[in-house]
Amino acid sequence: MRRFDERIEVRLGRVGEQEGPSQFLWRNRLWRVLALQERWIESGAWWDSPRARAVRGDWTAGSPDEGADADLLCEREVWRVEAANGRSFSRGIYELVNKPSDGSWQLRAVMD
Repeated sequence: MRRFDERIEVRLGRVGEQEGPSQFLWRNRLWRVLALQERWIESGAWWDSPRARAVRGDWTAGSPDEGADADLLCEREVWRVEAANGRSFSRGIYELVNKPSDGSWQLRAVMD
């Protein structure tokens, strides 16, 4: 697995019988999603929030009320997809991450 954590653009649509990412633009190349393999939700680093640090007695990061709602907004939706680029018919498995709080997408990893 190779890790990238690069921002991408994603177009949602139907892939077979499912709804999800149908295309993504990465490094100026358009990738077509052939199959949606898995989807899951990951929570963010809630343990590193100002409130969690305050419970541990760490007051160096500011007020516990600072960013109080951030714990609820830091979830990420992860899609593992099979995709191909153009006519090369080179297929690969990609992890696409959507951050619902701001609508951004990133390519997290490519499976070898």
